[in-house]
Amino acid sequence: MSHLGENSHILSEYTSMLPNFKDNVYTSQYCEENIYLLAQRMLAQPNIEGEWDINIIFISNPSRTVALWNQRASSSIYDAVIWDYHVILALRGSSAADRDDERGTWIYDLDTRLPVPYHWEEYVERTFPGHSDLPGQFQSLFRVVPCKVYLDSFASDRSHMIIDDPSLGPRYLAAPPAYPCICGPLAAAQGVSHNLMNDFVHMGGDVSGFGTVLDFASFKAWCSVSKPEISRGM
Repeated sequence: MSHLGENSHILSEYTSMLPNFKDNVYTSQYCEENIYLLAQRMLAQPNIEGEWDINIIFISNPSRTVALWNQRASSSIYDAVIWDYHVILALRGSSAADRDDERGTWIYDLDTRLPVPYHWEEYVERTFPGHSDLPGQFQSLFRVVPCKVYLDSFASDRSHMIIDDPSLGPRYLAAPPAYPCICGPLAAAQGVSHNLMNDFVHMGGDVSGFGTVLDFASFKAWCSVSKPEISRGM
């Protein structure tokens, strides 16, 4: 049974305070910037912080080879895409102690073939099928970054998308967005112009950077608003 069908009425009560993701500026291959712009629009909505806990999720691993299914970049719904990293937004019902919150967690993946937003259980089931049976190099880790931290501290000069083509010289792997490079106010104040790969994507043995890095089981526990065992970054 579809979790979206079971829970869509819960989310529908709050859609008036949520921006329509279809109005979001979107640039293929720049998921971190697409989600940054969506997060800005989310946080600008009146009273949203009292109702929802907004987090940015970076998906990668030490080898930067994670397998995700139902991505639009795949030629078939049956084939996985191997990303070096991917970025989504998680909207989690605020678990205030004085009330019973049953809204759950909803995922905004702007590159999926699945509905957006989608209830986390269905999203995880269809995006990471048979995850525990995959070779380790294709299994995912999840860096959970609070929305405000991401908006303040993220910076990208897009240099990670530039390659040196022997015949053409330096060129972008994919056409960059038309708007200027993103640099959060705190990153700008610290003179940081590019921290995407080191502080957000990197998930090697010396885990540092922003947010908290979770394995697959701990990420599912986090989505279910329980208290997972976590490995904290700096």
